[in-house]
This record gives sequence, C-alpha cells and structure tokens, in this order.
Amino acid sequence: MRQHNNLFGLDHRTIILTGGLGTMGVSLSKTLLMQGADIISADLSESPETEVWNPLLATATHTGGQIVYIQCDVTNEDSVAKAFEKAETAARHPIRGLVTLAGISGRCPAIDYPLSAFRKIIDVNVIGTFLCATAAARIFHRQMVSGSIVMFGSMSGTNVNRGVDTAAYNTSKSAVLQLARNLAAEWGNDGIHPAIRVNTVSPGYIIGPMTIPTLEQLQLKDLWEGGNMLGRLSTAEEHQSSVVFLLADGSSYVTGMDLRADGGHCAW
Repeated sequence: MRQHNNLFGLDHRTIILTGGLGTMGVSLSKTLLMQGADIISADLSESPETEVWNPLLATATHTGGQIVYIQCDVTNEDSVAKAFEKAETAARHPIRGLVTLAGISGRCPAIDYPLSAFRKIIDVNVIGTFLCATAAARIFHRQMVSGSIVMFGSMSGTNVNRGVDTAAYNTSKSAVLQLARNLAAEWGNDGIHPAIRVNTVSPGYIIGPMTIPTLEQLQLKDLWEGGNMLGRLSTAEEHQSSVVFLLADGSSYVTGMDLRADGGHCAW
C-alpha cells in the first residue's frame, strides 16, 4: 500500500531511468516505485539479470506499480529514439520524468589520455544525456504534459578530485551542469507547451562499484573522507531523496538548479 506525502508522491506518472541496472539505478527504481511511480528502466544489456530484476518486480507488485525494461544505447541516436518510442507504448500513465543515470568514468594522466577513451566518456556522459533529454522532451511536448528531467552530475563538475586524474570525467560532468541550465531555459516557458523543468543532482563521493577499486588501489579513503564536513563517504541510498524532490510537484518552482549533496565537501 502506498503511503507518502502528496507533495512528493509520484502517483499516475511514469519515470524513465537510463542506467537503470546500475547500483544507483536499481536502488532509485525501488524508491520511485515506493513513491507511486511506474518505471521504465533502460540500460545496455539485452535483458536484466533475474537476481537484479526479480526484487524490483516484487516491489512493483507490492506498490501496485509497473516496471518495464528496455534496452538502450544512450550514445546511439537511433537506439535512443526506438527505446523512447517503446517506453511511450509500454507506459500505463503519462511519462512525466526522466533520470539520466547512464555514465562511465576513467582515470589517466591527461598528457597520456587516449583520445578514444576521452571521447567515449564524453559520448556516454554528455551526448547520451543530451539525446535522452531531447527524446523525453519530445514526448512531453507531444502529450502536452509538464515534465521533470533530472540529470546526474557530480561535485566533480565543479571541483578537482584529489589524488586521482579524471580530467575526462570531470569535464563531462561540468558539461552536464551547463547542458541542464540551457535546456531549462529553452523548455521552461516556450509559450506553446507545458513547462519542462531540468535540474541536476551532484553527489559527492559514493561508496560503490565505480569508486571502490580506486579507493583501494590509490588508498584515497582517508583523504576523501577527511575532505568533507561529515567525515565519511556517502551511499547510493543517500541521494535518492534529491531525485524524488526534483521529480515531484513539491519542486514545481525549481529549475536550472544543481542540487549538490556532497557532505559539505565543496563548502570548505
């Protein structure tokens, strides 16, 4: 049974998540289902693994919601177009939100960075975000509904990470912040369609599959924990409420904003 505050409930709307099979995507899908949303989960795999997918199906059954998986390569324009067309067909309720979680990282001294590797990060993190945002906006416009797009940025889009060389990743996340602001300006009040709000969520360091190898190899845990005001790293679960807030009606006057949840790292 769904129990939530209407300001932050997501009943009768469908949310698309790219990168839906990642640690953050799976965790966030469960939270959004609990808030009343239906979910379209998009990722590169042809199909999700049962040990990942079955618990999400169980959550959807418990909440009376729906979760559907669609394969999508966010760097490929045709793949994105087909995936969003399938999403629109599969949705029980109007598609009202998009969360762009698909992203990759990599570390290498800039002077030695292979162009192909640098370009791949830009393709996934920036071009992929752009393609999915515009595909979602077309759906919002066609259905004449207001929508909310939440792009995953990073505090690394506004600062430099100590002890690790990640010029490509940091550059890509800085671009996402500026992309969100520009799309918010274009789609907030075009005089024809309902408003589309576009915001970013910028987490601080998260303990997870993307960061654990770096923490262990470079022995950065103490340095990174000491770099914020809470003295610890975050978990994926701690960034879910930021997304719920930005998707829900309780943030109806919030657009073009970066919600940075970094434990005070950038406030020093």
